[in-house]
Amino acid sequence: MRRLLPGLLAFPLLSQALFSQALDEAAFRGDPKRLAGSCADRARLLRPKDAKMLAEYGRAFLAAGEKAKAEDCFQLARMDKPKDADVHRLIAVAWMRAGQRAEALKAIADMQMADPKDKNAFTRAAVNLSDFGHAKEAEALMERAWILDPSDWQNCVAFGRACLRKGHRDASAKWFARASQAKPQEERMWNAIALAYADHGAEPS
Repeated sequence: MRRLLPGLLAFPLLSQALFSQALDEAAFRGDPKRLAGSCADRARLLRPKDAKMLAEYGRAFLAAGEKAKAEDCFQLARMDKPKDADVHRLIAVAWMRAGQRAEALKAIADMQMADPKDKNAFTRAAVNLSDFGHAKEAEALMERAWILDPSDWQNCVAFGRACLRKGHRDASAKWFARASQAKPQEERMWNAIALAYADHGAEPS
């Protein structure tokens, strides 16, 4: 056993060295799903303990069809930062991208339990929900964010922009009106709304 131990200890270092090597162009012309998984494997080996990164590795593994690996990453992320609302939001985004509505909404619920006062995470999650076609859930979550701070015009504009790019003009009008009521003498607010209309709700550059 003593003879084997140095070799066993060296194995992770060898694996890390192999996975941190560059790839040539041909490697990146392969199957996108396989590349998503293999690149996530490399990232995870290099940085295995960052909660937000783990949530994003999970997203890549879901895209690669490696659900077990994805769920393992999500579980570790939740264990590492159980009270970080944005970690739960990132997990929800991963499930949304994979078309798994029930799992996504469960992660959104977990997010609200993790930190019931994180208005910014709630807003980002509401935007994500809107972008993926879950308008009802998005509106309900944004209402919760707004109740936490009705004076936050930036969050109102961000969600109004998201509504606008999905063609929900009435909803966008509601949130732009709330932004204007929060700070009517703020030129940045008026400019943000102007650009939202000019860009048809596209994400700001």
